[in-house]
Amino acid sequence: MTKQGKEEKRENNIVLVARIFLFVIYLVGLIGISLQNLRPAYVQITPVSLMLSALILLAFHEQWNLRTVLVLAGIGLAGYFIEVLGVQTGVIFGDYTYGTTLGPAVAGVPLIIGINWLILIYAIWYVAGKLTLQPFIRIPLTGALMVGFDLLMEPVAVALDMWEWSGKSIPFENYLAWFGISLVFAAILYFARIRIHNPVAGYLLLFMAFFFGVLNFTV
Repeated sequence: MTKQGKEEKRENNIVLVARIFLFVIYLVGLIGISLQNLRPAYVQITPVSLMLSALILLAFHEQWNLRTVLVLAGIGLAGYFIEVLGVQTGVIFGDYTYGTTLGPAVAGVPLIIGINWLILIYAIWYVAGKLTLQPFIRIPLTGALMVGFDLLMEPVAVALDMWEWSGKSIPFENYLAWFGISLVFAAILYFARIRIHNPVAGYLLLFMAFFFGVLNFTV
């Protein structure tokens, strides 16, 4: 085997290990949260799982430069501050408050929320790009997929005290906000020419969707 072939094999093995590690994280979390006697302990490590997911995801981003750093950091910060505005005013997503599950909070919003927005928009923008490269299809498709993911996530998040809606029902404006915000973030990624070639992004999104999808039936 040539030196290049050995290097490619080593890189492929690293990617495989990362995918397996992410799968194990979400499978163990799914099992732990599904079992009532283990649920309190496993729910509390949710922020750690999200942080690990973000670190692994970004570790496999292939084209880092200053513009990419600024854009991705900006999306994470913007996601966080939009949530702060939403919690404080109730006019973006609806009237809601965060619980204690997602860890330390500032201004009523867990710090990990910005990371969550970044993970989702990054992974879903990547997956949408696998389906179409036409920007005027890819951008709204990203928004639609983000809303679809939120539909999976919302019932589980409420059941696990990640957040709570004032009227005990999820308002339609929440999904409109998710779509609109996601459109903006997707447009930023496109017009800033952020190239995403990431061998774990699609797998991470699949594992997260499976995690919330199954928990809809077990919590």
